Amino acid sequence: MKLTRGESAFVASNYVVLTLLTLIIVIPFWYVLTVSITPYSQFSEKNGMILFPSSFSLEYYKYLLKEGSMIYQSYGNTIRNTVGGVALALFLTVTSAYALAEKKLPGRRIIMVYFVLTMLFRGGMIPTYITIKQLGLLNTNIVLILVMAYSAFNMIIMKTFFEGIPESLRESAAIDGASEFTILWRIVLPLSMPAIATVGLLYLVVYWNDFFNALLYVSDWHKAPVQLVLRTIIASSSLPPELLEAAGSAPPPTIGIQMAAIVIVALPMMVIYPFVQRFFEQGMLIGSVKG
Repeated sequence: MKLTRGESAFVASNYVVLTLLTLIIVIPFWYVLTVSITPYSQFSEKNGMILFPSSFSLEYYKYLLKEGSMIYQSYGNTIRNTVGGVALALFLTVTSAYALAEKKLPGRRIIMVYFVLTMLFRGGMIPTYITIKQLGLLNTNIVLILVMAYSAFNMIIMKTFFEGIPESLRESAAIDGASEFTILWRIVLPLSMPAIATVGLLYLVVYWNDFFNALLYVSDWHKAPVQLVLRTIIASSSLPPELLEAAGSAPPPTIGIQMAAIVIVALPMMVIYPFVQRFFEQGMLIGSVKG
């Protein structure tokens, strides 16, 4: 079908806007990547204006990832927090959403109001800190897993999806003698993979990118996540000496270390996201239509 002049202008303007937005997103990261692999002499020679380096160097990465560097431990802490946190968060979110999706649940509306109120009103930073301190969770490995282990917003997404599954499937399984856990595990969850992938990705990004909770609740660098290391490198323009105890050499220029650290921290999310993007889009669209 041939487009009218107005429609053609609208399509062209869309392409222009989307192209500009893409450049705004891609160019800064490309600059970070190029600076991280450019020798400092060339960086200084061009006054930092580098988009296509003429020479290549891994000096900054070698320094950050040198044998004995505690940055490996901080990366391990982040992976542990992310894997454990996402698993716990999905378990709590799925089970609560499944229960609240049952229309015959006594007090269902009152419970939903309670969950919605947590999205509007929070305890605050100081009361939360005091609570965590009284529970003896300060500076522990588990505190960064527990503090973000539930989101009412994500629960509502899962609940909306569960409500769209035909109730006859659960009823027929119950007639055959299946327990609620069996129904959830063998019937509901296999049909809910798009929603689970959506919520899982939301939790994954939150856990992976979190540094503020680590800044509040963790003081031991051996328990710090890699995001806190990155924040320290960028904010103070220096690398914590505790994280490079075995480096044994003078550090390279700070700007290169900062850029290399950004790439090291951001790379896993950039690799994982394309594989779950289709599930994320499908889950969000289903939730929006049925909500």
